[in-house]
Amino acid sequence: MKRWSFISGLTITLLLLLVMSGYCVWVSRGLTTDLEKIIADNYDTIRAVRDLRTAITRINLRYLSVRTIAKIPSSQGNFDVESAIINERLDAIRRASSAPGELTQVDRMETLIREYFSNYRQMFLLGPKETERFGLLIDALARGTEDIGDRAQEIVEINERTIFARRDAAVERGRMFGWAALGMAAFSLLIYIYTSVRLTQGVFQPLRRLRDSIQQVSARQFDALVPIDGGEELAQIATAFNQMAGELRAYLAESDQRVVEANRVSRAILEALPYPVYIVDEDFKVRLENPRAIALSQALKISGHIPNAVRKCIDEAAALGCELVGDDLQRAVEIPLPDAPAGPTPTYLPQVFRMAATPGTTAGWAVLLLDVTKLRQFDQAKTKAIATLGHEVKTPVTSIRMTLHLLLEEKIGALTPDQRELVQAGRDDCERLLVVLHALLELARFESGRVVMKLVPVAPADLLAQADGMHGDYVRRCGLPVTIEPIRVGLPLVHADEVHVVRVLGNFLSNAAKYSTPGQPITLRAEPRADGFVRLSVRNRTQRPLSEAEQAHVFDPFYRRAGEGAEGTGLGLTICREIAAAQNGRVGVWARDDEVDFYLDLRIVTSSPHHVSGQSVALTAASGG
Repeated sequence: MKRWSFISGLTITLLLLLVMSGYCVWVSRGLTTDLEKIIADNYDTIRAVRDLRTAITRINLRYLSVRTIAKIPSSQGNFDVESAIINERLDAIRRASSAPGELTQVDRMETLIREYFSNYRQMFLLGPKETERFGLLIDALARGTEDIGDRAQEIVEINERTIFARRDAAVERGRMFGWAALGMAAFSLLIYIYTSVRLTQGVFQPLRRLRDSIQQVSARQFDALVPIDGGEELAQIATAFNQMAGELRAYLAESDQRVVEANRVSRAILEALPYPVYIVDEDFKVRLENPRAIALSQALKISGHIPNAVRKCIDEAAALGCELVGDDLQRAVEIPLPDAPAGPTPTYLPQVFRMAATPGTTAGWAVLLLDVTKLRQFDQAKTKAIATLGHEVKTPVTSIRMTLHLLLEEKIGALTPDQRELVQAGRDDCERLLVVLHALLELARFESGRVVMKLVPVAPADLLAQADGMHGDYVRRCGLPVTIEPIRVGLPLVHADEVHVVRVLGNFLSNAAKYSTPGQPITLRAEPRADGFVRLSVRNRTQRPLSEAEQAHVFDPFYRRAGEGAEGTGLGLTICREIAAAQNGRVGVWARDDEVDFYLDLRIVTSSPHHVSGQSVALTAASGG
């Protein structure tokens, strides 16, 4: 019912608008027609009169300006032309004559013109001695010209009066149209007001009640119901809304129970974890923490807050745009406790996870602090043991090596062929053992933080060129071409220790030479990364694809691919990883089919150069793209 009332009001308003539009078009067309008639009749008459008078003036100027008969032009061509123009304009004036009295004036003017032409023709026939007759004709032509001008002026005035009369009539019609349009507009306004009032009473008031009920439901007041009134359509909406509110009540009760259960399970899990767990929002405000985290914060006397070391880890994860997870002990942080008894400083390995409300956004962070105090002690003890063992073994092995060299030089006596073979085998084993010892000692120095990196701003292109200059010839001698991919213009500088970076790239080139398909090129590349790094990589094609499992362990100590017979200590890539970590960089490998990329990521220069010890915290990786 309300719908039909609304449609009826709109229909009446639309019809009024259509009628008003049609009336406007009709009046406009009438005014246009009047204007066209004025132009077609009156204005054309005035213009024809003007042309006629102009032609008479030209005749008089040519023939009446003479003083004697002898000076009358012998040619009558101009007179014939102008008289034809005058007759044509006279016919046009007669055809356009429609005003009262105008045709009478046209007849009079035509009589005067005929007499005017007759006088001229008589003048053209005068002989040289008819001077008196010439004077009479001149006077007659002058009077005729004046009379024709009077009649022409009268015709012009008649047409002007007609134009003014038609203009006044058009103005009056326009005024009448204005009053009619105003009346129709007033009537339309009344219809609009009536329709609006009915619409407000019949539609908007029920809609306001519906809105109020929706606001109550949004405030979780699901008992609020919409009154079922306002017509059939609104009653259907109200009924559907009330049904929805009932379903929401049932769903909310079930959801509340699920949320309570999930919250209970989550708290039970958090409380059962043996490690501190912090859940913070984007402003680093603690939203949830388990008992271990509460105890740690209380011990640090920062209840309700996270330790500074943990906040730095979150900042690093936010800057890198990724989560910080893994078992790399170099990311471990020491959190000394005030008033704690003597003993090792508690050490934790933060596991930082991003919490996203929607994909690609960050709603907060969850941090799990793994207690790696004992692992750090074991790692330090292992490093110390390796260093001690290396030093203890290096001296006797060096002595044995020197002794074997002396024996091979036969300084103390000749050797039989069998003896020489045995001594040579022993010497080669000593050489390999010394290489391993040197690598172990170097790895121990990196892990203990005793290696100092001298970081300076350097262009990635220079690093690639140095690596090619120092190690490229060796690869080419192996029958493999080495090329440097064109560097992108504007590639930023990086913080790097040139010597150690070139060593890492050299190790990558050496591995590529060992495992590449014969004849396939090896490419040195440099490209920017979106996370503030520049990636230096060595790309080659291998004879056997590198699996994901192998990619995950390729930087582990003493790792060697199954079935490979290439020589080496198995520590080269591990040392490369430590060199990258000491420069706040990262290394990794990316493989697809037979194509393999070993890469080194270095941070883009954002501050002045500085020195960083090997103990610097860095994110390392063994996979990536």
